[in-house]
Amino acid sequence: MPQPFVPTIKWHLKILAVLLVLCTAAFFVFSYALSRLPAPYQPKAPAPETTPWLH
Repeated sequence: MPQPFVPTIKWHLKILAVLLVLCTAAFFVFSYALSRLPAPYQPKAPAPETTPWLH
């Protein structure tokens, strides 16, 4: 009878690292794609009143 799969800490770290890289890459790909859209569809900057720490 085969042994059940028991993930190790090393396996968890590897999977988490892959997920982090994939999510980061997807963020930058979507960010680039959205910045290339025509003017009315581009992401808007937040109003200065709502985010005073950015200005």
